[in-house]
Amino acid sequence: MTSKAPQLELERLLQQQAKAQADEVFGGLSLAERAAYDVRQNRIRELEHDLSELGEERELTLYFSRKDR
Repeated sequence: MTSKAPQLELERLLQQQAKAQADEVFGGLSLAERAAYDVRQNRIRELEHDLSELGEERELTLYFSRKDR
């Protein structure tokens, strides 16, 4: 399974969060904008967790493939 799509989604969401944070500082967020921010934040956490697990699986695969040599 490739991790490119989740990485791209994560980058996009982080950019949106940065813009929302700037908007909040300079003018605040409406309730709808705040709700969207919270949904994105939850998705970011999910993606980071999933990508972390993929990285750990790859490390184990590399370790055991080298160990067999």
